[in-house]
Amino acid sequence: MPRINFLLLLALLPVLLAAQHLELTPAYPTVRHGARELPLAWFGGLNTPQTQAADLDGDGVNDLYFFDKAGEIHLAMKGDGNGNYEEAPELTAFFPPDITGWIMLRDFDDNGVPDIFTYAEVIDGVRVFRGHRRGDGLLEFELINFGGALPILYFPFSGNTTPLFVSSIDYPAITDLDADGDLDLLTFSVNGGYVEYYQNQSVERGFGLDTLIYTLESQCWGGFYESGLTTKLDLAAGPDDCFDNLTGPTGGGRPRHSGSTITVLDYDGNGLPDVMLGDVSFDRITLGLNNGTRTRAWISEQDSSWNDLGTVVDIASFPAAYHVDVDQDGVRDIIASPSVVLNGADVRVMWYYRNEGTEENPDFRFQDDRKLVRDMIDLGTSANVTVFDENADGRPDLVLGNNDEYTPDNGLDSRLRLYRNVTPEGGAIAFELVDEDYLGMSAFQTTGWAFAPTFGDLDDDGDLDVVIGNRDGKLFYGENTAGPGNPAAFAQLVFAWQDLDAGQFSKPFLADLDRDGLLDLLVGGFDGRVRFYHNIGTPTEPAFASDPAAPGNLLQLGGFTTNKPGVSTGHPSPWVVQNAAYTLILTGNRTGQLEAYRFGIDSAYTENYTLLTKEVDSLDLGGFSNPGLGDFDGDGKLEFVIGNQRGGVSFYRSNLNVDATTALFAPQRPQLAISVVPNPASEQLTVGGWGTGEVTELALLDVTGRVLRTQTIERARTQVQWRLEELATGVYLVRASGPGGVGTQKVVVRR
Repeated sequence: MPRINFLLLLALLPVLLAAQHLELTPAYPTVRHGARELPLAWFGGLNTPQTQAADLDGDGVNDLYFFDKAGEIHLAMKGDGNGNYEEAPELTAFFPPDITGWIMLRDFDDNGVPDIFTYAEVIDGVRVFRGHRRGDGLLEFELINFGGALPILYFPFSGNTTPLFVSSIDYPAITDLDADGDLDLLTFSVNGGYVEYYQNQSVERGFGLDTLIYTLESQCWGGFYESGLTTKLDLAAGPDDCFDNLTGPTGGGRPRHSGSTITVLDYDGNGLPDVMLGDVSFDRITLGLNNGTRTRAWISEQDSSWNDLGTVVDIASFPAAYHVDVDQDGVRDIIASPSVVLNGADVRVMWYYRNEGTEENPDFRFQDDRKLVRDMIDLGTSANVTVFDENADGRPDLVLGNNDEYTPDNGLDSRLRLYRNVTPEGGAIAFELVDEDYLGMSAFQTTGWAFAPTFGDLDDDGDLDVVIGNRDGKLFYGENTAGPGNPAAFAQLVFAWQDLDAGQFSKPFLADLDRDGLLDLLVGGFDGRVRFYHNIGTPTEPAFASDPAAPGNLLQLGGFTTNKPGVSTGHPSPWVVQNAAYTLILTGNRTGQLEAYRFGIDSAYTENYTLLTKEVDSLDLGGFSNPGLGDFDGDGKLEFVIGNQRGGVSFYRSNLNVDATTALFAPQRPQLAISVVPNPASEQLTVGGWGTGEVTELALLDVTGRVLRTQTIERARTQVQWRLEELATGVYLVRASGPGGVGTQKVVVRR
């Protein structure tokens, strides 16, 4: 399967010898949930998918396209023609980046290439992009200018040219309603309640299908009125009538329009277009059956809680129906999904009703409310990633927190999940879900949520303790009492630890930023700043002053924020990588990209950091990115696991060394030859091989890049011996640095 690389192009300092880049390549390790392997594990989750089928790569087989309003991101799966799909981010690489609200893939000019109808953004209206095939078969698009003041659709009204109205939260229907071959449009009126019918006059006027000319043919298509007070429609008495809401049972004559979705299909097989409607006020789909004619629609029957003959759609709130062939059997099915990003369903978002009939006479039968989502890591809303060797086997595991998962009782399910690294020695990376409520965090849901963990040895006892961020900005602390080399065992968690407070949505990271031998705290907050709390305790008793203005603390580390212009929240999620020459801070942000900052060993942590990159254009995860780094297969390179707003995660291989000496962020230094014997080692390790005065410091790192041990080397010394009793079985890295350069060697510890 073809894959593409996402390049982080770095504007490096003038002192660098040459520009470098950090290369992130999508990868898809095996993930198991019990006996099930997740074939779409790293797709990144779905929250509000607008699902459509189209041939995205020109191979003659339809793929699945999703526009998810959670992060407003294009997503794609490649189909094999038999109902099986795989992750394929490259299929949307050339889609327009500025899509908001809603989007539809429609081939309006019938040339075999999908075009785009979408929200106009500047004004409540419709933009159209014409699709083209690139040489590699992928789609790219060009915005069409229809000759008006804005590149949007217009229609004649009262002697003027008026923008065709569709709001950002609506979902219109764009289909051939009059069976003449061109695409017409249905949308709710600006005042709401009634559906307007815009007929495409291209064929009627002899222009052919490559032109779009719309006229308003009806302001009461189907004769019905949607009150917004109930899912039941107010129906007209006959095909030539329009329900009058001034005198009808819902009465009052008050115009309303807060949000509606429309899907058109011939549901009952009578050759006329029927409608499936969703409303922002309700959790049900309404089916309206058309018993009029092609020229005069009349919705005279309804199922106000579809499907009353089977399983009823239950999506809180604002459901939408999509008529799409999901299983690739040649007939279109129904997918129902939510249309709101906040306070709504975020896992049960793909209600799949398989068409067991034909296209002309469909028979929709419920199959699943998590179609495709069951095959992903999907934690609901937002995935907070960290890396931690939980069972002390020398291989980093994954701990994933979420902001919340919406529950049917309007609750918020926030917890941590532990994915164990089960990669065989020398084999492909693999994970297994072993704990769905790690550390029992679900017990705290009544008072806290949005849990974001980090791990580090705060009490100098050889094991890693835990600090957990929280929705209210405060922190949990748990002491690991297991001792070195043993699976983690945490004491009772302490809430509001040391009175530290990042405002809201705290995302902590432990690192010795000032290199004084004590782990400090970096805490990302909702306001876009990374707070720094200097450890003023001892190696065995950490202590932090809660006042950001206290000596050693910083309210805004490095002088940077992750806020975008005009936005007051940035939600940074910092991750620190250090070596002997510099400190690198990578952080996610609200917009779903990665930022990178650097300062050198000769710079104080109180100084401003140097911006390497503020935005990774080709790595857009759709909102609230949250990176975690680790060497999961022991090859000396860091892999990136990045969470996103949709509650899913993506996996990337990188060319960044565990010790960060890949010269991406610092001048190249001479490579220093060192030796480590024996290798594999058990009780003792001898490190040497350098010349007199070439090395001034040795360090031992684990596979996440954390420094476990450092030792200053006297000028005359050319080898040292280390005892290894406290180390668990696993892969480690020995790093030597000094005037002679930098050298690293991988060592395997076996018990």
